[in-house]
Amino acid sequence: MIISFNPSIFRNQDTEIQDILAKILIILLETDIHFIDFKSINFIFYDENGSYIFNSNSISEKHLSFKNQNSLKDLLGKRNRINITSLHEQYLTRIIVGVDMSKKEIHPESVYRMIKERSKIIVENGINDWKFIQGICQKYSGSRAERGSIYKLVDKSIKGGAIEAEGCGGIGEIKKVTERWINDERYKNIFKYKLMAIFDSDRKKPDELPRHKKAIEYFKKRNINNIIDHQYEVTDLILWHSLYKKKIENYVPLNVLLSNIESINQDQKDILSAKTNEELDFIEYTQTNIGIGGSQVKDQFPKLFLRTFSYHDFEERCKHHKVFLAEAKENVSEIEQILLKIAKIL
Repeated sequence: MIISFNPSIFRNQDTEIQDILAKILIILLETDIHFIDFKSINFIFYDENGSYIFNSNSISEKHLSFKNQNSLKDLLGKRNRINITSLHEQYLTRIIVGVDMSKKEIHPESVYRMIKERSKIIVENGINDWKFIQGICQKYSGSRAERGSIYKLVDKSIKGGAIEAEGCGGIGEIKKVTERWINDERYKNIFKYKLMAIFDSDRKKPDELPRHKKAIEYFKKRNINNIIDHQYEVTDLILWHSLYKKKIENYVPLNVLLSNIESINQDQKDILSAKTNEELDFIEYTQTNIGIGGSQVKDQFPKLFLRTFSYHDFEERCKHHKVFLAEAKENVSEIEQILLKIAKIL
C-alpha cells in the first residue's frame, strides 16, 4: 500500500488525531510492505536546509516518547530514501490520510486499523487452498518476471503473517463468512481494503458460467445474467476471484502431476499427456485417471504447489486463457491476475 498524507492533518489540533498520527508513523516506518509518499509532507519533517525539525511538532512533543522521537528520526532517514517505483504505483493501492471525506481522504483512525490488522483471503478450504496461494507466491516472487518485485511483496506479506487465510468450509459459506468479517469491528469502514475471496468455478466446460451465482451476486450487490457479470469490478463489495479452471487441482502443471502422483500407471500417463490444456482444465481427477480419488486428491494435490518447480510451468498451464489487465495494458496469465489482486490488499 502507498500511503500519502494531506499536509494539513499535521496541523490538526485534535489530541486524538495527533495521537493516532504518531502511532501511524511508528508502524509505517517499522514495516517494509507499505510505502510512504513523502513528497507532499517532507517539509513537515525537514527544513529547507535538510535539518530534521519534527521533534518540535506538537505531535512529536506530546505523543512520542524521547526514545520514539529518536527512533522516528533514524527511521525517516532510512525510509525516505526508498523509492516508490512505477510498478508500485501501478499495482498497489494508494490512499490519502486526512479528514476531508469529499476528497476521498481516509480518517487516521481507519488508516491505523488498516495497517495494523491482517488482511484476509477467504477461501473454501483454509488449509488446502492456502497451499495453492503460497505456492504461486513462492514461484513468482523468485522469478525474473516483469512484476517480480510486486510478487515479492505479496510473498513477504504472506510469510510474515500480514495476509492470512480464512477458510469457510465450502462455497456455500463464503457469503456468511464475508458478512461476519465486514461487520467485525476490526474491519469497520476498511473491509474493501482488507478482504478478498477466491473460490473454484466448478465449471465442466469453458463456455459454462461459474456455478456460484449467489456468491457473485452478493459481491456485486445485484442480479447477474451473463459471463461479463461474472468478472470482478472495482465497484464490487470486496475483491474476489472465481477460478477459470474447474478446481484448484486443475492448476497443477501436468509435468508436476505426473512426476509426483505415484499411483498413476503408464496407461493413465499416456492418456493424460494426450489431452489438451483445455481438456485438463475441466477434468475431474479420480481413481480412473490417476489411481486415487476423493479425499486423497484433496490431500495430495495442494502439497504439489509447494514442490520445487518454475513459474514457467504455471505460465504454460495457463497460456490458453490469458486475461487483459488494464494496469499492465497487456494480457497476463490468470495466476498473475490473482497475485496482482492480492497485492491490492497489502
